[in-house]
Amino acid sequence: MKTGELIVKSHRPWQRWLVLIGGWVGVFFVALFSYWLGQIQAGYNLVETAHERETLQQALTEQKDKAKQRGEQVAVLERTQVIDSQSYNVVRNDLKRMQEEILELREEVEFYRGIVSPRERQAGLNIQTFKLEAAGEERLYHFELVMSQVLKNDRFVKGVVKMFVHGVQDGEPLSLDFSDISPNKSVARNLSFRYFQRMEGEIRLPEGFVPRNVMIEMVPQKRNAVSKTYSWQDLAAV
Repeated sequence: MKTGELIVKSHRPWQRWLVLIGGWVGVFFVALFSYWLGQIQAGYNLVETAHERETLQQALTEQKDKAKQRGEQVAVLERTQVIDSQSYNVVRNDLKRMQEEILELREEVEFYRGIVSPRERQAGLNIQTFKLEAAGEERLYHFELVMSQVLKNDRFVKGVVKMFVHGVQDGEPLSLDFSDISPNKSVARNLSFRYFQRMEGEIRLPEGFVPRNVMIEMVPQKRNAVSKTYSWQDLAAV
């Protein structure tokens, strides 16, 4: 057993404060460095964000310009289409009118050919055409009759023409003279021509009358009568 051993301990309180202060200083600098680094990073982010915003703004402006150009192109195409459509309608209407005129001219050619070509038609008097069409009012009809004489027999024709519509009224057969059912007395009866004669007018059928056919008879002076019958159904279908 050892006795009388002396233990000496050093008492330095300033070292303790020095370590404590040093730790606080270190923490302060670490915090300061972190803040500085954060500010730098934030600055970079702001610059990058501003750059991206500028890029997006430029792209948006370009898209708006393109959309405006496309809109103008569409407007031009629509106007062009309207003009083309109008031009097409004009051309189509003109073509239709020309076709109708050509058809009328062909009918005229056939008409005159029938007069001047005895070999194609029987010499003498002919009931060349008879047309009947609705006149826009109920039971009212417009008619056109063309009579001709082939040039082989070019004597002046004098006489009368008779026109009847045959049908049924209240279950009984009935014949109506055109002159009796003409609302404005437009039916002529006298024949007076050398080459051809047209007659036209209107007739109005009475209520309840059902037409079956139309009979035309030319009765020239000192010459044989010529007659022709037309089915009402065929006339109405033309």
